[in-house]
Amino acid sequence: MKRYACAILLLCLLPLTAWADDSQAAPDSSASSNDPVAEFLKGQSIQLGLSYEQGTFKLNKPGSSAQLTDNGRTALLINYTTGEHILGTMPMKYGDAALAWSVVGSFGQQDTHDQINPYSSAIIGQDKGSRVTGDFLSAAPFLYMRLGPVYPGSDSFWLFGYGLGVAMYHFGGNPFVYTPQADGSILQTSMPITQHAVPFLYQTWRWQFHYGNWDVLFTGKSLSGHRINGYNASYEDYGLGLAYTLRF
Repeated sequence: MKRYACAILLLCLLPLTAWADDSQAAPDSSASSNDPVAEFLKGQSIQLGLSYEQGTFKLNKPGSSAQLTDNGRTALLINYTTGEHILGTMPMKYGDAALAWSVVGSFGQQDTHDQINPYSSAIIGQDKGSRVTGDFLSAAPFLYMRLGPVYPGSDSFWLFGYGLGVAMYHFGGNPFVYTPQADGSILQTSMPITQHAVPFLYQTWRWQFHYGNWDVLFTGKSLSGHRINGYNASYEDYGLGLAYTLRF
């Protein structure tokens, strides 16, 4: 099923795409022609690439918790973005600073198989036989500031932004749950879990440099706001990636 992720992502976002494109005000053609960055961003795009990232899955409730990580891995980078909607611009010596928004969709996978021990590192896990895997599809309005062109006459730019939306997230596995005891010891318990796809609160942060059809991205993603077996479940990852952008 995962091999159809790109097609599913596009189908899920088609209604958002139509709404976003229809709601955009008619641009000033003369201004657009003088701004190669705005010209590049006015259409829809798909980013395809690779990212090195670290993901962490968490279960928490008072007196008991579990954390698993992947200790860093190479992952697919798949993003879909609608056309840009400019809220305001400020002329600069080289190019413009623009405040804008778009709708961004992403596909992500989780493979957390290293348990974080309460007595050990807070970020590096150990292979204890526990594992939680899953994947998600997300969509979020994305507000950002871009600066460019960095190089005169090109579509190069810096971008910094934040998005808040919804992700359909499913996961399953057998994490170890740690519960502190009265004598100071910690009880370790295996707790099999299965969660079918349900909506999670989705947040994303992005720093991006674009030149030509290539993008270097540092991204953060967070999924939260749902309970399973009495525990608050969440997943977050941070990654640095390189992607090729297809526009249409």
